[in-house]
Amino acid sequence: MGCVASMWRGIPGSRREVCLFSSDSIDETIQKIINNHVSGNMGMVVYIVSEKSSDSPRLFYQTNQPIWDKSHDEVHRDDLPRLLFEIGSVTKVFTSRIFTDSYDKTFGSFMPRVPLPELIRKIPIIDIETYSSGFPQDNGHPQDPRGAFCPPSALDNLSDLLTWFNHGMGSNENWICPPGQCYTYSNLSWSMLAIAALDPGRSEKVDIYTDYNRHLGQLCQELAMPLTALFEPNQVPHMACGYKDRIPFSTTENYQPGSRMHFGAGGIVSCASDMLRWLLYNMGRLPASNADRHLLTMQQSERRKRPRCGTTTGKCGDDEGDGAATALGWFLPKATDGTATQVLSKDGGVHGFTSWMGFESWVSVSHQEMELSFSQLDRRPLTRGRK
Repeated sequence: MGCVASMWRGIPGSRREVCLFSSDSIDETIQKIINNHVSGNMGMVVYIVSEKSSDSPRLFYQTNQPIWDKSHDEVHRDDLPRLLFEIGSVTKVFTSRIFTDSYDKTFGSFMPRVPLPELIRKIPIIDIETYSSGFPQDNGHPQDPRGAFCPPSALDNLSDLLTWFNHGMGSNENWICPPGQCYTYSNLSWSMLAIAALDPGRSEKVDIYTDYNRHLGQLCQELAMPLTALFEPNQVPHMACGYKDRIPFSTTENYQPGSRMHFGAGGIVSCASDMLRWLLYNMGRLPASNADRHLLTMQQSERRKRPRCGTTTGKCGDDEGDGAATALGWFLPKATDGTATQVLSKDGGVHGFTSWMGFESWVSVSHQEMELSFSQLDRRPLTRGRK
């Protein structure tokens, strides 16, 4: 079973709530949860996919109030699946998939012509994709008392970012833990992955933002996801109204999802119908899933669990407790009894929007069965996931 949910609001923590599939009246339960979670003219859209491939995906949205778009106009329910929103950190799963076949390289081997400190050049891509790059935590969960590792002013363009790494990082390099040693949620490391994989040093004319969007567009074209792309201002008129602390954005609000160089960590805009296609693809339900079986299997089955890097102590995995269990880009929430599951999930949160996607990954018994079905599923109930 799988679920994709998008909520056009900015309430801390809401994006980590997972769908529960244990009710006898599942549709009524889901509808009640949605209606209880929204207020004013907030929007929430949920798609549920059954383990039975013959069942059609089910669409849910709030039924107790109208939904606003960016201009504060009411959105007709038939238009909700195509209403744009920012998917936040679910972008990381796209970045992982686009560059999965290069996971055995390092920063340095990706960008041989770009000068970087050796400390950065030697970080393996696999450690970035499994959230163990060693870069300091930078999503505020928890807040690093040392402050920002990389200043926002260095994230506006590639030149400023590379200049900071080579000349401005200074003693902050001591904040970086040995790669692969401990878990940390670093948007900067994922940003560097997307940049490095595009090899910006190959030409002075490379626009890495446009180049990433080209790679993303090729993947989305194959999957029939026409409305998914990196953020551009011309998308904003077609977006849902963003919310912060239950207050709607004004009609003149800036919808830019963070710093421009964080595009590979959280810069994608999509819609519910496209994200449904992405869910089905990763569940093995599309023809392209079979064609990309090797890449998807690798992305979903590379499992790691590390102690947490210290943000309050500055230590690398000492006395900080367990970090999250991860695959490549995905997280692995536990069942309510504390045992492992076949579930993979990823949440996202940016200014005004939250999103969540989760599914039970397929397990092949034989090549022939894989060709016929991707639905060997674990049916234990889920508990709340943690970063």
